[in-house]
Amino acid sequence: MTITISPSATVESAREDEPGRLVLLVVADGQATAHELPARGVVTVGRGERCDIVVDHPSVSRAHVRLHLDHGLEVEDASSTNGSRVGPRVLGPGDRVRVGSGEAISIGDVALLVQDRSLGSRRRRLWSHDYFENRTEEECQRCEAARTPFAVIHVHLTPALDDERAAELFGAVLRPTDVLGHYGPGEFEVLAPAADRTEAEHRAVEVEAQLAGAGVAARTGVAVYPFDGESHHALAGRALSRLRNIDTSTGEVRVVVASPRMRELHTLVARIAPADISVLLLGETGVGKEVVAETLQRRSRRADGPFLRLNCAALSETLLESELFGHERGSFTGATATKLGLLETAAGGTVLLDEVGELPMAVQVKLLRVLEERAVLRVGGVTPIAIDVRFVAATHRDLAVEIGRGRFREDLYYRLAGVTLTVPPLRERLDEIEPLARLFITSFCRRNQLAPMPHLSSSAVDWLRGHAWPGNLRELRNLVERAVLLGRGPLILPEHLPLGPNPSNHLATLTAPLATAPAVVTALAASPQLSDERERISAALEACAGNQTRAAIMLGISRRTLVYRLDLYGLARPRKPA
Repeated sequence: MTITISPSATVESAREDEPGRLVLLVVADGQATAHELPARGVVTVGRGERCDIVVDHPSVSRAHVRLHLDHGLEVEDASSTNGSRVGPRVLGPGDRVRVGSGEAISIGDVALLVQDRSLGSRRRRLWSHDYFENRTEEECQRCEAARTPFAVIHVHLTPALDDERAAELFGAVLRPTDVLGHYGPGEFEVLAPAADRTEAEHRAVEVEAQLAGAGVAARTGVAVYPFDGESHHALAGRALSRLRNIDTSTGEVRVVVASPRMRELHTLVARIAPADISVLLLGETGVGKEVVAETLQRRSRRADGPFLRLNCAALSETLLESELFGHERGSFTGATATKLGLLETAAGGTVLLDEVGELPMAVQVKLLRVLEERAVLRVGGVTPIAIDVRFVAATHRDLAVEIGRGRFREDLYYRLAGVTLTVPPLRERLDEIEPLARLFITSFCRRNQLAPMPHLSSSAVDWLRGHAWPGNLRELRNLVERAVLLGRGPLILPEHLPLGPNPSNHLATLTAPLATAPAVVTALAASPQLSDERERISAALEACAGNQTRAAIMLGISRRTLVYRLDLYGLARPRKPA
């Protein structure tokens, strides 16, 4: 839903027609109209044709309120049928209440928002959290009667901005009807009246882009009334959970977005999530394709529907077809009852076809028909059954190569790849290694009730950043979980991070990670690996003409770790030419 704001019109008052600095926004049923108010005089608002501002809505009385503009703005209820409110205060007949810029007046199921145009776009009103909470509760009550949605957007900024600068940046993208609140240091909240999930997600993307242009990283979480909650606390909690990528069923954080490539990826995810277009996720094994698929689900209009993950490589052809499409009773031996297919049970949700490159050709043909017709035919059935699901497919294979080899249908590829997203490997997301490792440590300790929780030492972080991570996130999770068990102390040190097998390929050997702890080196002294590592360092330095920085990059470690290893192995540090 998009809010449409009509061109401003100056209200012609019988007593004063000089334009003032205030503008009245009338929000009703997802539409907003703007009216310039005079500097002085009385303006009547109601459904009657003789009112200065006519609001054609059944919940509004013929003469509902009077706006007094002699000294600021005061609102008076004109003996309306459905009543008037300013904030939580209900106006009685003849009551007059002062209204400031940014405050809302409720007349029936219509909201009147007072804006001070003299502030322009340079400075937007920033409200306290208490006001924002009350304003959200009012919107819940109004939308319950009007049966319309609205959204709450939580925004986290890095680095944190002062209020004046934040209000300036937000003011450039927020709508006149939006309410901006201050939640805490670097944390802000936006109330977007009449915005459904699609509009709210679009608004969040606009905010992230505006702030990114000013050198500020923004993360957003969106919650929509009534789907995500029917009170301020429910909506704010859901928006905050989505911002922090917290699994609401387990309380675990699922996503870390810190590298430029992942921020770009998640910006694209936010843009395409509201649409029902099919998405193909590419990337190495263990990079987090399933987590990206879950993010697509959470940020879509199907957020409240089921999320079905199906590993196409784990089921046989016969079982896969029966599981996907279901079967009729007696269709094959053992089919003693009719069974609904998984695609039927996922109605209103999202289906992730993980490892889609492993699908047998016979199942590919049937899946293509499902994608084209949006209907399934059960095994042994004769009548197609309509389905309402969104498809997200994921694979680590190069489907173009698979198509060339005749292992994957080209027409199915184009049906699945409405939008193709590539999830980068962990070695290209160095900024995320440390926060991901800390996340996995926290999660592991909570699940296993281990206390106190150990912390990563700076030397262990260097080791992690220097590793090549062929197994990506899965390898990182397994490694740090073992380190928690091996360490059993307040700090995780490099010696608690077990070494992987020695690569046999020469290039892989050159770039394989090096141990960084004396305890590990001592343990390896009796094996050929110690001399192998010494030779790897010497070979890398020779290949890089003694340039330590380039040699460290080639070895996949930090420069500081390389210097440490030079001293450890008694290798002379290359000197810069005089």
